[in-house]
Amino acid sequence: MVLKNNFSGTFSVGVFFFISGILVTKSFLSNQSTLRYIAFRLARIVPGIFVCITILAFIVGPAVSKLPISEYFFGYPLYCYWVQNSTVAWIVSFWNYCSSIPGAFDSNIFPNAPNGSLWTIRPEIVCYTYILFAGFLGLLKNSLRINISIALILITHFIWPHALPYFWDDVIYSDILKVGLFFTAGVFAYSIRNYLVIRFIYILPMVFIVSLIKNEEIREYFLYATFFYAVLVIAAWDKLLTFRLPGDYSFGVYIYGWPIQQCLNHFWPGITSLPSNLICLPLALLAGWLSWNLIERPFLIWIHNLINLRRPQKVNPP
Repeated sequence: MVLKNNFSGTFSVGVFFFISGILVTKSFLSNQSTLRYIAFRLARIVPGIFVCITILAFIVGPAVSKLPISEYFFGYPLYCYWVQNSTVAWIVSFWNYCSSIPGAFDSNIFPNAPNGSLWTIRPEIVCYTYILFAGFLGLLKNSLRINISIALILITHFIWPHALPYFWDDVIYSDILKVGLFFTAGVFAYSIRNYLVIRFIYILPMVFIVSLIKNEEIREYFLYATFFYAVLVIAAWDKLLTFRLPGDYSFGVYIYGWPIQQCLNHFWPGITSLPSNLICLPLALLAGWLSWNLIERPFLIWIHNLINLRRPQKVNPP
């Protein structure tokens, strides 16, 4: 599905950032501690990515690379890719970014792209940082402060884009700017949670209004507002609330889905979209389940216990 510069993947990433804006804002306000917030945000992302990239670099890479093993393992590009992508070191670009595994996936539909999903991790961490500074400055204490802050950010970007670190864009309407707006929409939704009425019936007039708008740029904003409202309606659906997975597999599915598709395209170049989805979706769900249970959840529990252990205990006077 294509709409101007949008397709189904854009909407999926939009949902990811919109929900993240809601949950990360709630996380900061719930933790009541900058250290706890930073620790849990990094713990939620870094361990899963580290293991995923290590598997890609040292297990998948040698199996799909056209290079001889000796050249593959003893060349600089492999370790540059591993170090930069398995840690958050690439958030600050002091050197050229290594985005590909040497000799791997050269003939794929998306060549030299072992994990195209990782581009969103950088703006996600930048959004976490914005929330951190906003919370530190007391801008998240109530709905009024949050909404005033959002309005000032949007006005500043309109007048002087380069004043906003990372999310400046005065040339094109880029994907990086879009995900920042998606995240901001989630923060806004959280700020008005006590006033926001969520009813399925309201989606219909919103869709009708979108269909009437002729200006593509204005229609796109209304389209995303309608789409995100629909996400909230689905999330609040009573029957869906009774169904809960025993874990959060979303991040694992997200970071392993692309490499699984690339591997399938490598070993089966002529495969079409339907059989590819039928094979890749179950494998991605399995990878997400394994990542959550073996890596992400144990690390989150360890961080939680470590922080609680170091928290000063209140001693009641005798």
